[in-house]
Amino acid sequence: MLAGMVGEFLRIRHRLDIRVLLVSKEEFLASVAANPFPEAGKEADGKALHLLFLETAPASIDSNRLDALGTASESWRLVGRVFYLHAPDGFHGSKLAARVEPILGVPATARNWRTVSGIGAIARRFL
Repeated sequence: MLAGMVGEFLRIRHRLDIRVLLVSKEEFLASVAANPFPEAGKEADGKALHLLFLETAPASIDSNRLDALGTASESWRLVGRVFYLHAPDGFHGSKLAARVEPILGVPATARNWRTVSGIGAIARRFL
């Protein structure tokens, strides 16, 4: 409900028609702690690791299809409502990154590790 209200505000006030996903502080911090690729967060200033926060947990996972899209250097893990993608050759050129959302059948929003770490520090300190 709150996500819908925020989305409606953005649409009316700023003419942005975007889906809004909300994650609780506890769930967000748990996603930081559950990072299955801790070393990847240090690569490329935190831009090699991405967390895709999913609206809901997917009903099913086609691992073979996801694996087929990934390059030899890419790795992924799904933990609850978070899809972790280590893409050392770049997120924007990744076929896997581009197809995760439709393959899982769940809306998502992606943030790199640098951004996630920064938000996590703020959440621990102020929220």
